[in-house]
Amino acid sequence: MLAALLLASIVASPNMPDVKLSAATVDELQTDFESAVPCHQIDGRKVWKGAIAFYIQSFVYDGDTPVATDAADAVLPEDNTPETVKEFEDACSTTQPA
Repeated sequence: MLAALLLASIVASPNMPDVKLSAATVDELQTDFESAVPCHQIDGRKVWKGAIAFYIQSFVYDGDTPVATDAADAVLPEDNTPETVKEFEDACSTTQPA
């Protein structure tokens, strides 16, 4: 399982009035991620399902050079479109990879 959790920040602006920020804390998400179960990949990225959120592998770059692949972004159902949530639900609905 990935060693680090990198959470994407959402900055609410007047251009995004429908964005609802989750009440989950970083500590809660980290604990949830540590017990999350693996799902099928989405677009070649590892995916996990936790009790609070889905998680997807993210890559950290320094310019064009990848410096970390052991990070994940939290995908909170209440902060995403129904289409996005369905894609994660579908990835996690079938038998999990070994």
